[in-house]
Amino acid sequence: MKHSAYFMLALALTACGGNKQSDSTEETKDSVKTFVFAGNPLVRDKFTADPAPMVHDGRLYLYVGHDEFYEGQDSASGGKEFNITEWLCYSTDDMKNWTDHGAVLSPADFKWAVGEAWASQVVEKDGKFYYFTTVQGGEPYVGKAVGVAVADTPVGPFVDAIGKPLVSDDMTDNGKRGWWNDIDPTVLIDGDDAWLCWGNGTCFLAKLKPNMIELDGEIKVIDVPNYVEGPWLHKRNDIYYLTYASFGKGSETISYATAPSMDGPWTPRGELTGSAENSFTIHPGIIEFKGQPYLFYHNATLELDGHKGAIGRRSVCVDSLSYNPDGTMNYVVQTK
Repeated sequence: MKHSAYFMLALALTACGGNKQSDSTEETKDSVKTFVFAGNPLVRDKFTADPAPMVHDGRLYLYVGHDEFYEGQDSASGGKEFNITEWLCYSTDDMKNWTDHGAVLSPADFKWAVGEAWASQVVEKDGKFYYFTTVQGGEPYVGKAVGVAVADTPVGPFVDAIGKPLVSDDMTDNGKRGWWNDIDPTVLIDGDDAWLCWGNGTCFLAKLKPNMIELDGEIKVIDVPNYVEGPWLHKRNDIYYLTYASFGKGSETISYATAPSMDGPWTPRGELTGSAENSFTIHPGIIEFKGQPYLFYHNATLELDGHKGAIGRRSVCVDSLSYNPDGTMNYVVQTK
């Protein structure tokens, strides 16, 4: 816990102690926006959510949903909580200096979709970058669906890989959440195998074919305590980790389970974090970068253009993560 706090304080001091990202944002000759990390939240000029980190060629790429304010959303409730129309990408080679790559994908890039850019993850395999994400399907794919886009670079351009959902509502049991259970895909590439996990209310798992754009076999269910949504898969020292948003006291927390293989059995390990400040939701993204593990998540502490944070106006954060000798993860205290 102290490690996490000291890490964030050191970066904040290195970043000149600024509280406004706009103070350190500049336009380069190539019109690429950059900024210096100044403590959580990481991004200060936009509302962002559902962070998904990826490391490639010594650089960390961070993909997020763009929470956007719109008139009538002031309370961010009553069925108008979320207005997410695109996915953004940021990158860094030192966790201090960041590049803003702007929007790299939107639901409009999927002709079968009708909107709603929910949580996603990008992975690389054989020189291709696969963007697994959540959109609202149109006819005949009514309901939330998992789509996949592909690109030759981490920042795109990404194009729909199959012209239809990879997972649609007719393929899964509606379970506890009905028509929006197929959300929040996460992918783990483990040697020659690749696994897709997703779901709200029910945690689904399926193997992917080597081409990364087809399921390979049946869809299974992972039974872990208090599972809500936002799964994230990673592997460390032959231990498999499933981290997810779980039911807390009045809002979501982050919990996790471990297993000796993707076939289980999955052992619950309890909470990794408490609730996110001012946010009902929280979404984990875990990565190791230059020898240091990190936990990305979101809260709703940012105030932007006179609009305070809310359930649909969130802000991505990052803290350091550490492991015990037995492979369990230490509780993460969320820093400012």
